[in-house]
Amino acid sequence: MNDQTVKIKLGNITNLSDARFAAAAGIEYMGFCFDTNNVNYIPPIKAKEIIDWTSGCFVVAEFGNQSIHEIMAITEMLNIDIVEINNHLLPADLIEIDKPIIKKLDLNLLNKESLTAEIALYSTKVDAFHLFTSHENNSISAEQLKEICANHKIIWGLNTSSKTIKAIIASYQPYALNITGGDEEKTGVKDFDELNDILDVLGIFEG
Repeated sequence: MNDQTVKIKLGNITNLSDARFAAAAGIEYMGFCFDTNNVNYIPPIKAKEIIDWTSGCFVVAEFGNQSIHEIMAITEMLNIDIVEINNHLLPADLIEIDKPIIKKLDLNLLNKESLTAEIALYSTKVDAFHLFTSHENNSISAEQLKEICANHKIIWGLNTSSKTIKAIIASYQPYALNITGGDEEKTGVKDFDELNDILDVLGIFEG
């Protein structure tokens, strides 16, 4: 693991190349999407094969609108470290998961008041919030985002690239940055130029 203030989460991993890169680079978290409605869905058995070949990262299971039963079954089968939820499970329901939890919030579905309310509702039940947008426009101000980042563990999934990283960190100081994995060109072959650029800007590449 790296000891930098800002952590990295490489999410939506669908191949061994991404996972090995994450482990070699000292990336803190690697995430696998088990939401069957997501284009980055990975079958649990395939994720297990990848996880068994890697070490050194916390493994995050990324879920969509799934039941507690399904979340717990996959989490236990793969010995997951952290659960990320992107659904409407109530805070009281999350106690059953018995793992650190990341609550994912789509800023395009929230305004200033509803975002504040959502964070207040879940803040004692989850370990971090992953903020993202399903499309470019949202009504949340920079000032509110700065305040949220100052008071909570925020995983930043907004507009993240090698060109924006330094400005994001300087302005918002999030706990972690979420970067999305991608498809291999062919088995075992992957272009990591953009991810390398991001890590180079942060000065944390160890591979």
